[in-house]
Amino acid sequence: MEAISPPTFAETERTPSPSSQAGRRALAAQAVLAGMIALAGFAWRLYRLTYQSPWRDEVDAIFMAVRPLGETLSMFVSPAQNGPLYFLALRLWLRLTGTHYFALRYLSVLAGALSILLLWQVARRLLPGDGRLDLRNTPLLAALFLALNPYQVWYGQEGKMYALVMVLTLLAAWSWLEAMRLGGGGRWFRYFALTSISVYTHLMTALMIPLHFVWFLLAWPQSKRRWRGYLAALAGLTLPYLPLVWWQWDYLTSPSYNSGFRFVPLDEMVRSLLLSHSRGLLPMPNLYWVVPVFFLLLAGGLMGLLHLSGEGPQEAPRGDGSPPLLFLAPWQRWGILLSWLVLPVALIHGVSLLKPVYVDRYVIWIAPAFLMILALGVRVVWQNTGRLAPWISALLVGYVAAFWLVNGWQQVHRPLKTQLREAVTYVAQRREPQQLLIMQIPHNHYSYRYFTSDFGPQPFQGSEARLQPFAEGIWTQNGLPDDQAMQEVDALMRERTAGYSEVWVILSEAEMWDGRRLMDRWLDDHGELLDRQIFYGVEVRRYTLR
Repeated sequence: MEAISPPTFAETERTPSPSSQAGRRALAAQAVLAGMIALAGFAWRLYRLTYQSPWRDEVDAIFMAVRPLGETLSMFVSPAQNGPLYFLALRLWLRLTGTHYFALRYLSVLAGALSILLLWQVARRLLPGDGRLDLRNTPLLAALFLALNPYQVWYGQEGKMYALVMVLTLLAAWSWLEAMRLGGGGRWFRYFALTSISVYTHLMTALMIPLHFVWFLLAWPQSKRRWRGYLAALAGLTLPYLPLVWWQWDYLTSPSYNSGFRFVPLDEMVRSLLLSHSRGLLPMPNLYWVVPVFFLLLAGGLMGLLHLSGEGPQEAPRGDGSPPLLFLAPWQRWGILLSWLVLPVALIHGVSLLKPVYVDRYVIWIAPAFLMILALGVRVVWQNTGRLAPWISALLVGYVAAFWLVNGWQQVHRPLKTQLREAVTYVAQRREPQQLLIMQIPHNHYSYRYFTSDFGPQPFQGSEARLQPFAEGIWTQNGLPDDQAMQEVDALMRERTAGYSEVWVILSEAEMWDGRRLMDRWLDDHGELLDRQIFYGVEVRRYTLR
């Protein structure tokens, strides 16, 4: 075991020693309240869980979980593959629950609720709590913000790995702080294991490794006592992957490899993240609604250090002789919060300069820092508004909570995901066996197979019979002039529709495959439109061919 030396600087937490009876009672009361907040967050994420149609990524998740095991295991050694551990865990989960998308999303609901408790634990090590059950208790307030935040609720209702990523990155941060506070090979191994699991759950969580290295530098000289354990964990997280980087470097830098993403400038990246974390997924033409959120963020980010520095007298040593939870100096904890919020964004932008990879959800795990700084902003307001502090703070928190609840309500009462479920159901109920089906984009045939299944253990088994006759939509993003491209479309469409008098077409994200809509033009020229239905993000057409 590493030697534990007492803190050498003024510690600042107001709460009594956790070894005292009063401290234990206060902590128990906070734990109960944190549990109630987590239960409320669970219920909010469970509400109308199946309202939004599963989009193609969610269907893909089910497909990759139930396909032959060897194909999923091959993702560990295949370039440009992401999330093999998530699909392996999902494979076990779906075997227990069935493959209905309710079960798929329920796993994210559970992860979302767990992340609320984990944020409370991490925030206790970075923010002042005061031991009071009011708005000055920033760890509890951060947990409440996470429970209500519409961006987090959205991904807590989506059948992908992003809610689980929040859990894993919070566990990794908690493990890093505890290992830095108490030392010990077991704690550093736990940190190494959780970070490794995170990387194999979503590749972009590898950006935690340089982030935590910055934390190590910020924690100096306290981190000096832990350098051996941290260096061993860092070596375990980086050395095994050097051959992998060398193996994939040419692949990643090759001009012929298209990541499928467009390049997003840094200013647009920052704007999209600010808006997503402040308002959720709803478009909002009037940004005045998010001004109070931005105000609290600026208050916490710009003035939070002053209030971390003035938290109160030193906390007494813990009963077991270990350092107190707030073992880092205020400026160190403030630096951890700001680097957690800013550095992953800067790093993913740097990666995108090499190959575009940015999507806002890929760095969803900056949310804990965003929410903790927001809670710190409430504390700043409380301590700078005199006798009106409780009222002004309550007004700001009440506004943010109400604003987020309204946005979260709208997210489950209006379609925001492509309605493939509704479109496939409409076609499947009306399509005759001799009628051809064309999917544009072609990848959506997995959605047709899934939504026409019984959601049993193998929903894609026997789906070829339900899908056929089927033809892929025409790809026209080949750079050819319109006339020449149209000649190619004409030849391919004549070949694919030969022998069929009626054709159903399902169009979703068609611009990815046929931005000029040349296939549509061919169908309009060579057929008569009998039926046309518009769903959110999906269009269904039925033609009789001349």
